[in-house]
Amino acid sequence: MSRPSRGARAVVGVAASLAGSLSSLSLLWSCAPHSTREPLPFAPASADAAPDPSAAGPYPVGVRHFTLIDHYRVEADGPRAGQPRTLPLEVWYPAQEAARDAEKETIYLYNELPPDLQEGLTVEDLGALPTIAVRDADVRADDDDRYPLVIFSHGKGGTRLQSNFYTAYLASHGYVVVAPDHAGDTIVELLREVKDSGNIQPDSTVEALVYRPEDVIAVLDLLPDVLPVDLYARIDEDRVGVSGHSFGAITSFLSASADSRIDAIVPQCPGSHELLGLQMRTPLQEMQIPMLIQSASEDGTLPEETNALPLYENMPSPKGWLSLSRAGHFTYSDLCVLDVEAINGVLRLDVSNVLDDGCGPEALSADVAFPVIRGNAIGFFNQHLRGSPGSAQFLNQQEIDRLAPGEGAYRFDNDG
Repeated sequence: MSRPSRGARAVVGVAASLAGSLSSLSLLWSCAPHSTREPLPFAPASADAAPDPSAAGPYPVGVRHFTLIDHYRVEADGPRAGQPRTLPLEVWYPAQEAARDAEKETIYLYNELPPDLQEGLTVEDLGALPTIAVRDADVRADDDDRYPLVIFSHGKGGTRLQSNFYTAYLASHGYVVVAPDHAGDTIVELLREVKDSGNIQPDSTVEALVYRPEDVIAVLDLLPDVLPVDLYARIDEDRVGVSGHSFGAITSFLSASADSRIDAIVPQCPGSHELLGLQMRTPLQEMQIPMLIQSASEDGTLPEETNALPLYENMPSPKGWLSLSRAGHFTYSDLCVLDVEAINGVLRLDVSNVLDDGCGPEALSADVAFPVIRGNAIGFFNQHLRGSPGSAQFLNQQEIDRLAPGEGAYRFDNDG
């Protein structure tokens, strides 16, 4: 059963209900004084402003958790067979000024596991990730600004929370960022596969090529049903970006090839051009949106020369490509911030590939890599989604050398 268009869904009354809510909210806005705008420390990216995208932006950040239920898709197998596809969502957004000095959230990975996988572990065993976001902070509503939407897709066996260094910082620059857990392809299923069979099942990868881009499209279709009015009303759905890491990078290409609402993409450490060619609804060479690839020179999982490079060569302009030196596949995640060896000792998993692919002592440190990655990606989105031509100053080799001298290369092509 396919999901009807957003307009067709008005037949069942969802859109009508939303319209009534938005009408009420608009009335409240029209009656409220606009002289109470809380000042920002500096201007966000716009036609007249181009703040440094490698650092935190001017907005304090809030984060909330939601659950998306897609009644138009049914799980074929697994513990939820026959039930609607259900996706946990994490949403980061510009928050009220009170969040600037409030206590920031620390994420404990233990809390992301179901009880059967928590057995024998403690909260401390899996480590903690500090963030710049405040859990359940009030949405910024002291002005009429609406923010571009960016959807982030995690890697295979990953989690919606895997790249806070990037997703939360995007929100600080004036974006609403939505990251779904691709149910069936998360850390939970990965741990269960390894626990039960000792390896990762290839069938799960093939299936994910289909349902992952459909998850992104479902987020675009169903956000009005999921988010509260105060948050949804801040989203400008005419400005949409998608980004993702590894399998999430493939997902960003596939979803953009299938849905014209997506205006720009930033795939990180993507898979092969041949694989994408078999799945894309719109051929890569015909995609008429700005695209920026980010990759790692020492990627042992998806090597640049057979993945990022042929993709870049086949992408139409405008296009960009950042290659980080001394970086591996997992440099583009929060994983390297954790004590991976300690986690391995607790879970008894072989994590040598992680240590050798971006998280080892010889790899570029997160303190150096993260500002380069997010500066390049957020600068790109600022230029194309926030209408900030001045942000192009951060998309060049000189900027990479400023942040990490000798540790990266940047290419850009605006011809054709």
